[in-house]
Amino acid sequence: LRWPAELFHGFPSLVAGGLFVLYGVSAYRQSRSQAQRRVRQVVAGLALAAIVLCLPFAIGTLLVRTEVAQGQHATRVAIDDLSGGTSGSASALLATAAKDLNGSSAATGGWWTSGARLVPVASQHARLVAGATGIAGRVAIVGSKQASALNYHRLDYRNGSVDLAAMRAMAGPAAVLSGQLSVANRQLGGLESPWLVGPVQAPFARVREEVRQAASNASLAVQAAAVLPDILGGAGPRHYFVAFMTPSESRGLDGFIGSFGVLTADGGHVALTRSGPIADIESALPPGGAKLTGPVDYLARYGAFQPGVFPQDVTYSPDLPSVSAVLAQLYPQAGGTSIDGVLAIDPYGLAALLNFTGPIDVPGLPVPLTSANAAHMLLTQQYTSFNGGVTPQDAARHDFLQSSLRVAFDQLVGGSLPGPRALAQDLAGPVAQGRIGFWSMHPSEQPLLRRLGVDESFPQTNSGDLLAVTTQNAGNNKIDAYLHTGINDAVTVDPGNGSVTSQVTVTLKNDATSTGLPPIVIASPAAPGLPPGTNRTWLTVYSPLALTGLTMDGRPATATSGSEFGIHAYSAYIDVPPRGQSEVVLNLTGQVNLTGAYHLDLRLQPAVNPVACSVQVGASGDWLVAGTVKSAVQWTAGPSARQQLGVSFVH
Repeated sequence: LRWPAELFHGFPSLVAGGLFVLYGVSAYRQSRSQAQRRVRQVVAGLALAAIVLCLPFAIGTLLVRTEVAQGQHATRVAIDDLSGGTSGSASALLATAAKDLNGSSAATGGWWTSGARLVPVASQHARLVAGATGIAGRVAIVGSKQASALNYHRLDYRNGSVDLAAMRAMAGPAAVLSGQLSVANRQLGGLESPWLVGPVQAPFARVREEVRQAASNASLAVQAAAVLPDILGGAGPRHYFVAFMTPSESRGLDGFIGSFGVLTADGGHVALTRSGPIADIESALPPGGAKLTGPVDYLARYGAFQPGVFPQDVTYSPDLPSVSAVLAQLYPQAGGTSIDGVLAIDPYGLAALLNFTGPIDVPGLPVPLTSANAAHMLLTQQYTSFNGGVTPQDAARHDFLQSSLRVAFDQLVGGSLPGPRALAQDLAGPVAQGRIGFWSMHPSEQPLLRRLGVDESFPQTNSGDLLAVTTQNAGNNKIDAYLHTGINDAVTVDPGNGSVTSQVTVTLKNDATSTGLPPIVIASPAAPGLPPGTNRTWLTVYSPLALTGLTMDGRPATATSGSEFGIHAYSAYIDVPPRGQSEVVLNLTGQVNLTGAYHLDLRLQPAVNPVACSVQVGASGDWLVAGTVKSAVQWTAGPSARQQLGVSFVH
């Protein structure tokens, strides 16, 4: 009975039961006829007792099947309606669901069905059915009472403002519902049992996940109701710096800042109060640039590039909170107001916002800017459409970027937006890909932004493994629209002692030509002797592991080793020829925490061309990947900027 259940739950008991039957049958055959008769009587009596004890519960369950199904359906529709804002129908639906589910709980959990709880295996099912319907009924009662106050349509952004009073009014009802859902989630967890049969276990798992998700959403609503009014200027005016980046000239966070804006929120009303080319800030800085006092990691890594003198380059760091801290120091020294946060956005993010504004007319652009063409226009075509030399193109580019930002945000903040649910659905992709990020300088608001995933902060290793790769344009051109980055990480883990070896291969492919493109794309003002069309990039690989060897295009090479975010940052300059590619291979080794599993946190840089990344994780010795008969597993990363891989092993 103490044999570990490695194959499936109940396997040891099944073996023990088989042995018991084997010996029991043998003993039965060796017994006298009188003893055999007593055995038959006892077995028949136990079987009859089990049937009698379980029959009322079985009948009760069959009688309430329809009510349970109706209650579940009404609850799901009500939750969907609540998310969509039709709280009136949700309240009625939840009242109906409460009636059906509480009636079902009474029918299956009464004294007449308690006998089933004396029968092994049947007892777990009886406890589940009665308990789950009762829990769902209590949630439905609370939900029906609070639903009328949770009208999310009142939170819509209309005519340039949000009703903050309505937002605050929802905090109380949302907290009550969140508390009830959290209790329900814990109570359902107490009903779990590995003895549940498959046809019962699968739907119960779905219900548990639905309740868990509903509890999480309700908790998020409570957190948002407490924080969003202040973010929207409920306690006084707020000023947010908008950094419009272009990854055609890549930086660690995303791209070079081409233009900027300032959003002012006051009492729920939002307006674009200033916008212009980033050169306006650069020219307004005091002689010698802004005086920066931190972050320490940021200045240690990027201080030599003088971000206080060149504000367009402050996005060197792949961490938006660090970039925001620098901008919060820099902008006031250029004559700007104190800022409360930073909104970072690139052309892909702007394209997503144009879904809400519709096409916009931008001065100098012969066709309207739309969600379909914005990224291409702002990342590639704006540079190839102007061919009058670096300086005129630069001026035209600044005007174009600045105009796009101003027109789009004027229409965006001055108009109306869909409700929170539709807004979240439409922006989920660009936010996950790091195309839109937001950070507040107010600590009380930062947990919400992290939870929403808009913070664009660099991942933490938590003693596990981590991999991040950034390319930073070192030629002062817009050639990165033609750069393709591929990453392959081959990891070998020793689960016995936690040692890890990794071979990271970074492939940089340059599709730019040496002729036929404007100088702003293929010339390199920062490296005058570089052949046209060559992409000079500052490559950095982040890892907690130690570098033991490095090659570039098959030849031994070296890299500088720094520290950022508490891990190693290995950097080197790479020149990728026109229509060519370069390959950098890093060999890494070290120890990681393998408690429970091997965990790899991955951060992919937002780029014009999505980064292709694959990871292979294998085990040394006779270890296998859990759930397989293989010693290695391969994983292809998706488009999200931050991802995590977990792999467990068995010996």
